[in-house]
Amino acid sequence: MTDSYLFDGRRPDDHVASCPDCTAAIALLDQPEAAAEPPPGLREAVLSGASRRRTPAAMGVATVAVPYAEQVALMDDLLAELSPAQWESPVPKHGTVRGMVEHLTANDATVARFMGVQGALARTAHRRWREQAGSLLSRVSAGSEVLLGVEVALAGARPARAPLRQAMIQRTFETWTHADDIRAATDRAGAAPKPEHVHMVAEFGLALLPRALRGPRRDVSATIVLTGPGGGTWTIPLSPASDHVAVLISADAAGFCRLLGNRWPPGAFPYAAEGDPALARDLIAAAATLGCD
Repeated sequence: MTDSYLFDGRRPDDHVASCPDCTAAIALLDQPEAAAEPPPGLREAVLSGASRRRTPAAMGVATVAVPYAEQVALMDDLLAELSPAQWESPVPKHGTVRGMVEHLTANDATVARFMGVQGALARTAHRRWREQAGSLLSRVSAGSEVLLGVEVALAGARPARAPLRQAMIQRTFETWTHADDIRAATDRAGAAPKPEHVHMVAEFGLALLPRALRGPRRDVSATIVLTGPGGGTWTIPLSPASDHVAVLISADAAGFCRLLGNRWPPGAFPYAAEGDPALARDLIAAAATLGCD
């Protein structure tokens, strides 16, 4: 600032001397805290704990990282079981299992780069994904609630930004989705997701649903009732001016999450609706566009 600049008729130094908030802010800028380095071995400890299904408190990591740690551990075990031929098994959109894992690694990198994680240089697709995922988990686990609120880019065809905590839910969701894709491609049985993961993913997708709707804005709300493990009831305003609920949709919670991942064709998705049938169809179609492929 220059000497000629006045704030409320006072020189800057006079204002700062009498303002506790400005004094604290300047002190913080003059002496920023050093970045905290995660303890050696944290990544392996967290993933090992997740694979043994320990509770979040026992793992000692931020709550938002626990579901991701669990899904990373499950995917890691699955990939370790694959034979060389199974790595070349065909999968839709990504060619092979190997191509799908490389795609997952690239989408994880959207958040990993924000967290300062460098791309892994391992020789195999499995190790490149695993090392980057582990480093991302370590950084998030060592972070704070303030960091979890910072907006980052989400993966996917639709450009979108959301707080880091939401991006980590997306990373959990995509890892779970692709693990099931790999099980299907290699003739393995599907794995039922935990109810708390289902609830978290459904809530994440429903928060994005209004912006995914095509066509003119509707000044109404929609109530979504998801049944079964992980279910719940949400009323979603489709615009800031929503004045009444125009439709109620009921569906299975885990099935709805698979719809969000575009793993269930919207035209064949089973649901019940009361109210505006056209809006119900539009919401189901929009939900199927929120995946990361």
